[in-house]
Amino acid sequence: MTDWTPIIIGIVLTIIIGLIGIFIPFLGILAPIIGGFVAAYMAGGDYKDGAVNGGIAGALGGALLGFVLLGAFTAFIGGLALGFIIGLILGIIGGTIGIIVKGRF
Repeated sequence: MTDWTPIIIGIVLTIIIGLIGIFIPFLGILAPIIGGFVAAYMAGGDYKDGAVNGGIAGALGGALLGFVLLGAFTAFIGGLALGFIIGLILGIIGGTIGIIVKGRF
């Protein structure tokens, strides 16, 4: 079962880092990875749980971030979908890394 507290923290972290990434180059692309990492690290579990928790945090955070940033310049649905897909992929990567780090330390 999914623990939603770490996921919500990961979503908020993704949005905050993504908004800061407007001013700092390449930080915005790391936002879903860091959010997924934190969500998976806090939730624990195995690789599958880490990928799911990181993917949810990255996808929802990326979708909201894409809606805010890309939706202002293009179609709202396009920004939402692009943010969701990119956030999902990067969140899964971050979640898997979070479980690996938690297992080693």
